[in-house]
Amino acid sequence: KRFLKNRGFTLIELLVVISIIGFLATASMVVFNSVRVKARNSKRNQDIKQLITAFSLAADNADGTIPSTGGSWVCVSASCYGGWVSYVANGTVDAAIAPYIRKPADPPDSSRGLGGYLFLNPGGDYGQGVGAYLHWLSESPVSCGPGFIYSGNYCMAKVVF
Repeated sequence: KRFLKNRGFTLIELLVVISIIGFLATASMVVFNSVRVKARNSKRNQDIKQLITAFSLAADNADGTIPSTGGSWVCVSASCYGGWVSYVANGTVDAAIAPYIRKPADPPDSSRGLGGYLFLNPGGDYGQGVGAYLHWLSESPVSCGPGFIYSGNYCMAKVVF
């Protein structure tokens, strides 16, 4: 008879189990979030490599030149958003790379406040010499990729024709 009376869990046991489940859920969310950040940064780096290839192919097709951006950064991604919304596309630059690439989309996130891929030609002196550059923003931890220039979360790649 005693055994049949104590078939339920006590409040303390339930609270312990709930707190353990909560801890495991929190720990897994932290791990999954860092994996998502790495995946978005990796996609950005791949997009930049593809843009560099598209610009190189466009330059090969145009006797080694790419249209000038008039000294201003222009958006070469599907969209530039947040703090970079003022950077607009340049039709001449878009037409030059259109046969080689569809405009990539910078994966949005809530931590950066801006996004997209920017292009400048001719560039100013950014410590690496005058030339054409691609510019994008990585998430922390910063992962601009090998061979790319970075300062803070801002990444740059020199486009070599």
